[in-house]
Amino acid sequence: MDLSYGAEAEAFREQVRSFLKAAWAPAAELRGADLKAFIKDFRLKATDKGYLYRSIPKLYGGSEQPVDVIKAQVIREEFGKMRAPMEMGGNGMSMTVPTLLEKGTEEQKELFIRKTMSGEYIWGQGYSEPGSGSDLASVRTKGELSADGSKWIINGQKIWTSQGMQSTHMFMLVRTEPDAPKHDGITYLLIDLNQPGITRRPIKQMTGEEGDHTFCEFFFDNAETPVSWQV
Repeated sequence: MDLSYGAEAEAFREQVRSFLKAAWAPAAELRGADLKAFIKDFRLKATDKGYLYRSIPKLYGGSEQPVDVIKAQVIREEFGKMRAPMEMGGNGMSMTVPTLLEKGTEEQKELFIRKTMSGEYIWGQGYSEPGSGSDLASVRTKGELSADGSKWIINGQKIWTSQGMQSTHMFMLVRTEPDAPKHDGITYLLIDLNQPGITRRPIKQMTGEEGDHTFCEFFFDNAETPVSWQV
């Protein structure tokens, strides 16, 4: 049984290797802020070559490549050998960006996708609440329109938010029609977490871990987000 990728894939592998030797090898001598800046520039170069963000349209900063699982695997293998950074991970790339590509407005795509890809925007997940975990239809955090209809005013609590202490933004489910049936009247909103009216607290786990904390809880007290950030 021949488990090789074939001549075309191996030729592509050599292209990836050559790129990494030229574009990533110098990173070994860098530290701190210099390394951080180098990584950001490296990701841009790798995207220009079609190695990263292959499923994201060029219009929003991706490389927009055809689906090719063999090439994608070759890229993962070669980047892994060189310990070169792949795409940004986390909730932003796995959840926010795919949602915006499918359901977002052009304004939302322009506003959020590039900055999520670069790591400038880090996203927390605002689903679970103290009385609403796997049953998301039980969310009680409320969203009410402002008097002029331009903003959602949010009150309530979210808990077990992954990446919460590092997050700059959150995608969240809020109840905007309290009299609607349980599974209706729920709205998906994006919100900037750096504003008055939002308090975040780390959740210390039984392991006693300190530092960045894996999870945290959020309290919303008349927090605001533009109606244009509703997905």
